[in-house]
Amino acid sequence: MDSNASSSAGNEEQPAAPRRTTGRSGIPIGSILGIRIHLDYSVFIIFTLLVVGLAGSVMPSWHPDWPVLQVWAVALAAGVLFFISLVAHELAHSLVARARGIQVPRITLFVFGGVSEMAEEPADPKSELLITIVGPATSLVLGFLFTMAGAALAGDALTAELSEDPVAAMANVGPVATLLLWLGPINLILGLFNLVPGFPLDGGRVLRAVIWWMTGDVRRATRIAANAGRLFGWLLMAFGLTQVFAGAMLGGFWLILIGWFLANAASSSHAQLLERMALEGCQVRDLMRTRFEVVEPDLPLRRFVDERLLRRKQEAWPVLDGEDLVGMITFDSVREALEGSPEDGILVRDAMEAVDRSVRPTDGGRELLKILAESSRDPLAVVEDGRLVGLIDSRDVGRWMTMHSLRDAL
Repeated sequence: MDSNASSSAGNEEQPAAPRRTTGRSGIPIGSILGIRIHLDYSVFIIFTLLVVGLAGSVMPSWHPDWPVLQVWAVALAAGVLFFISLVAHELAHSLVARARGIQVPRITLFVFGGVSEMAEEPADPKSELLITIVGPATSLVLGFLFTMAGAALAGDALTAELSEDPVAAMANVGPVATLLLWLGPINLILGLFNLVPGFPLDGGRVLRAVIWWMTGDVRRATRIAANAGRLFGWLLMAFGLTQVFAGAMLGGFWLILIGWFLANAASSSHAQLLERMALEGCQVRDLMRTRFEVVEPDLPLRRFVDERLLRRKQEAWPVLDGEDLVGMITFDSVREALEGSPEDGILVRDAMEAVDRSVRPTDGGRELLKILAESSRDPLAVVEDGRLVGLIDSRDVGRWMTMHSLRDAL
């Protein structure tokens, strides 16, 4: 490859992906034990519906004498603690995955729960079973503890009054006990719902692990678990439709929405897993791009922007000093450099980012997926014997997967 800034590694211009974050998009809110926690934007929808439902219906029916401010305060606390419970559920998955040698860069909460974004799939059914079962177990334990704590705070009179007049019994319960008595059953329901044997719910993954263990065939196990997940989703939608016709419009539509989500998630999760398996038989050299332009570090940044960045589809540019890869310059790094310094006198080297992670052309597809999941930037440099030989990003992998599936369909 010619390292001159005006040269290209080929005649074809290929788009390079901008820097990436792994997994789902969302809002970062912090990290726990080195695992980043993100909120998907859909969380705000369910959080709002949950708090409004509690404050507008549930809490007033339990406590008609409570002031409006107190009702909303307890409803808001319930919403926050519910999502903290979801984090605990996913954190349990993540910590067991780490103990089994699988890195988990982040957890993302979304409209129907959460996902622990593992860098790779479990390598054996035992790991799959242990990683999966601990999530529902955590929710069930939390549900039991919250319920017992709420009952203890409410006193013995609550148990006796519940069978006679539940509304009157709850009316005499304080705010903290009320909060715990709502949070406990909700976590119990969450744990039990996740045990439904349909992929990609935890119960579906448990089913897959058991079938995998018995047959030794992970593809067959995944297909059966995914079919079970689709069936469960369709049954939920059918039941939701009957509820709509029966007059329970809101509950029916929710069941239809959840069923549709689960049926589609089962199909997409099955397809994604098969694609990941297909990657195990290839190397980085089969996926990488070899046609891209490079730039030298002493080129004025303004000239680079005017002559290259604004005139090419390529968004990430390797910076070569002779034959040595010294950095990577992207649209984002250029913007940050121009915002932080006067424009005159800035060189490409002043705006480039260090290359802290690279791959080799002989690395396997499974290892590549793990590195892409752990890396905070996209594309990655492909280096062989100290020389840059290609670039690889998540879109290259996606393009290969698509073409691979189309080829197999012919």
